[in-house]
Amino acid sequence: MSKILFKRILQKTMLTLFWCIILQLDVLAFKNGNEVPFSIADKSVINRADVTGVVKDDKGLPLPGVGVKVKGTQQGVSTDAEGKFILKNVPSNAVIVFTSIGFKEKEVLFDGKSVINVTLEEDAKGLSEVVVVGYGTQKKVNLTGAVTAISGEDLRNRPVPNVTAALQGQVPGVVVTRSGGQPGKEGYNLRIRGTNSINGTGALVLVDGIQMDLNLINPDDVESISFLKDAAASAIYGARAAGGVVLVTTKSSTSGKTKINFNSFYSFNITARQPERLNSWDEQTLIDEARFNATGAREFTPEQIEWLKNPNFNYRPNLTSNRWEYFDNTDWIKAGMSTVNHSQNHSLSVGGGTKELNYLLSGGFQNSDGVLRYGPDDNSRYNLKLNLNTQINKYIDASFVVGYIGQITNSNSFSTGQIVNALYRVRTRQSLYTPAEDTTGQPYNGDLQVNPVDIEKNAGFTREMYESMTGKIDLKFKNFIKGLQINTVAWRNQDNFNYEQNRRSLYWYGRSNTEAPRFTANVPNGITVIKNRGYYDNLQTTVDYDLKVAEKHNFKVMGGASYEQYRKDEVNAAANGLYSNDTFSLNFAEPLNKLASDNVETYAFASLFGRFNYNYAEKYLFESTFRYDGSSRLDPKARWTFFPSLSAGWRISEESFIKNNIKPISNLKIRASWGRVGNAVGSGIGNYDYITVLESANNLVLNGARANYFYQNRLPSPGKTWETVQSANIGLDFGLFKERLSGALEFYRNKNINMYVDVNLPGIVGVQPSKINGGTLENWGWETNVRWRDKLGAVGYSVGLNFSDNQNKLIDFNGARLIGTGGLMNAIEGFPLNTIWGYKTGGIFQTDAEAAAYTAQAKYPFFATPKAGDIKYLDLNGDGIIDAGKGTPEAPGDLVYLGNTSARYSYGFDIGLNWKGFDFLAAFQGTLKRSFLIATETLSPLNGTANMPWSIHMDRWTPDNPNAFFPRMYQTSDHNYRPSDRWVQNGSYIRLKNLQVGYNVPIKKKYLQNVRVYFSGQDLWESTKVMSVFDPEVPNGVNSQAYPFYRAYAFGLNVTF
Repeated sequence: MSKILFKRILQKTMLTLFWCIILQLDVLAFKNGNEVPFSIADKSVINRADVTGVVKDDKGLPLPGVGVKVKGTQQGVSTDAEGKFILKNVPSNAVIVFTSIGFKEKEVLFDGKSVINVTLEEDAKGLSEVVVVGYGTQKKVNLTGAVTAISGEDLRNRPVPNVTAALQGQVPGVVVTRSGGQPGKEGYNLRIRGTNSINGTGALVLVDGIQMDLNLINPDDVESISFLKDAAASAIYGARAAGGVVLVTTKSSTSGKTKINFNSFYSFNITARQPERLNSWDEQTLIDEARFNATGAREFTPEQIEWLKNPNFNYRPNLTSNRWEYFDNTDWIKAGMSTVNHSQNHSLSVGGGTKELNYLLSGGFQNSDGVLRYGPDDNSRYNLKLNLNTQINKYIDASFVVGYIGQITNSNSFSTGQIVNALYRVRTRQSLYTPAEDTTGQPYNGDLQVNPVDIEKNAGFTREMYESMTGKIDLKFKNFIKGLQINTVAWRNQDNFNYEQNRRSLYWYGRSNTEAPRFTANVPNGITVIKNRGYYDNLQTTVDYDLKVAEKHNFKVMGGASYEQYRKDEVNAAANGLYSNDTFSLNFAEPLNKLASDNVETYAFASLFGRFNYNYAEKYLFESTFRYDGSSRLDPKARWTFFPSLSAGWRISEESFIKNNIKPISNLKIRASWGRVGNAVGSGIGNYDYITVLESANNLVLNGARANYFYQNRLPSPGKTWETVQSANIGLDFGLFKERLSGALEFYRNKNINMYVDVNLPGIVGVQPSKINGGTLENWGWETNVRWRDKLGAVGYSVGLNFSDNQNKLIDFNGARLIGTGGLMNAIEGFPLNTIWGYKTGGIFQTDAEAAAYTAQAKYPFFATPKAGDIKYLDLNGDGIIDAGKGTPEAPGDLVYLGNTSARYSYGFDIGLNWKGFDFLAAFQGTLKRSFLIATETLSPLNGTANMPWSIHMDRWTPDNPNAFFPRMYQTSDHNYRPSDRWVQNGSYIRLKNLQVGYNVPIKKKYLQNVRVYFSGQDLWESTKVMSVFDPEVPNGVNSQAYPFYRAYAFGLNVTF
């Protein structure tokens, strides 16, 4: 579907929507072709009466705090301590609704009687809730594995680009991170219960059973999401479940009258926590300090510093070279970035039908603009889905799903990160445009450094277009044998990816273009094209049988088989040094400047799987699952692997000594599980690792022509099998006070017993083998969640908290014990993954004499003569030299372990309120412990002469500022910025993740069921100790290429027809 066509559909939909609202708000209604005056207020001004009564429970006890409301209005009261109520001025034929937490809602038609007494039945909804599990559903109270489910309603109306972003802080043990704010490239990553492999253990995401990217589905299509965390819940997915499983169930068609839902929001996104540039004279002051400290000479005289402050004196010719001298004060951030950008999201669904045939058609459009002021920097996503359900006869049901996803990401060919870096680093005294007297003909100035605004406008573009088309058929055979059901599902997912990059060359000269250019970008120019198409086919059949014996013995057996295969065909082509800087074609280059290649990837899976459930009176619970996976990726001798699990639970609340004596306990269950899962999602295995593979290339030129040749790029790894993770879990589920209070507590431990490791061979071999099994990684933690729901009079409220902790330890990794000279170390045996090593410091030297006296006892091999303003590194081992020893944990010299980058004590909590049509939600998220390092070039900007300082660097050591955060400015040396405790950032934070305020407009007409207007804000506030120029969620090693995050302010509309 084209973007123009989609926009036209949205425009017509909006016009229809607004017209319907006008009909409701106007002073005229159309009835039988005649105009009849009306108002929004209830028109039943006659036959009204007061209604009194008492509300009791099923045991005859009065119920206080019950909501009593006239349906479709905001008119309502609450019962008093004796269960009594008085509802005044009720129109005849009105429906009165009675609601209370822990009881079923009840509606009563008011027929004119002045007294209505009502008995409410206890609601076992919390106990009968059904959640989606692998290849089926189960009652939540009967689960013996670690499963957390959330509703699609928890994801709605958040101004975020995808479902993954909306999940942040909502699920215990599920950590969502991001690396930046660039549209379409935010780098969202979802991790369940930490890291089970150094090779990556991304969660397996299945959308209605189809493996898909969670970032690409329409949030408004989601009905529920189940997170399978332990082996008892996920082992049925075998070799791909090491990182947990995410089961997304989308909304399906239902019978009934046609129902139309329209959801829309428009968001204003404001950049936050980004570097601030200095004015040109302060910037030059720091440059001169750094040069003087390094060389004893300054770049500018005091008079030239004053010229920078003169807005009328921006440049002059250099008398000794063919260049200009600039004295401007350019705000590069303002020139190249927009403070406010926008995003929008619209979705429309239409559904209805009969029991025999019903349908649901939904579509969505999402668009986000980036911060770059000029050129391409945006992302758009299109979703379309049709679901048809039909009851062929009493024995056969069928469902058909057809889906389309399209995503287009536009960016600059020069790399958005490099442009952001230039905007943060180009000298402010460099003018944006060339002087009027310039003879080069170039409009933009690039004399001192590259011109990022010119790059934004003229460097070309990169366009990435992704399409996914899905077709699914599901046949269900039932009722021919009691308790037996057979499901057969077949689906195909076809992905198309088109990438095109057009690179225009840019040149910046001095005062004339007779000499070599001062700076260039995208030289040589060129074009790159990548096209690939992937096919993912799956066929599976499951057989379910339910049996109840003597009313209390409940058996359920499921068995199934599946086969799936994948193939991707890719073509790559590139040409450099094009004849024209404005015409991009693979034909516009010399033959030797062209490259072309293709690539084919294939693999297949075959699986047998099953599950056995038994419970006695829903009190004693037992479950066992298995999966037997075979894959073409493995050596035939080691191709098949068995993944089992066992789990059991005891619902203590069903025991008579609890059920009959402790009424507040509605649910109390303990459970335990053990199982094994595999890691086929990580990066440690290729499609053909067990055999020798030859690759071709043509990047050699012989006799004036490209020569094709074949080479072996790695050695095979026969006998290689899946990484296998053993998982153990113990949990407690509870519900109190008729499920007003509910929650869970979990403890788990995972162990990867044959993790992939690299094999180090001498360089003389000339080729390295594929990774082999041989590593061991332990991963453990705990998590909890608790929620309280209740009402105070007419005010309903909910308070929820989730909290989790996770740790890991690398036991065996082929002898990896090197810490080098410090910094971030990914893998060291005996330590967690991603550890930070550095020096301990003792402050800053305040005088040259102090520095000389100390370094006479403890030499700095990386810097000859420390002085006042330099950092004091501690000689921890007392050997008289500050160094890293042998670079191992056993002989680290003066290096120490400073923590690791993995977040610990992650949490989320929320507060929700509703009252007379108004609703409010405040959701917070954060982590209590995390460490990370910032890149040296950020801490020491002038270590590279092209990297300019920011406003934070004004807090540097000088004799007048002895307690500064930064040491003295210094050029071309990073001796003050070695990894140390001084530069480890405390990454803990708390953030207002989402704030919503909504109002359900009291409009009720035949064709208009609900109208809700709302405000929704995302990332509106945070408290953290992270350096002010960076967001607390940035990854380790963040630098000046970091794309800024936003604060989002969205206004939206939900309408149901």
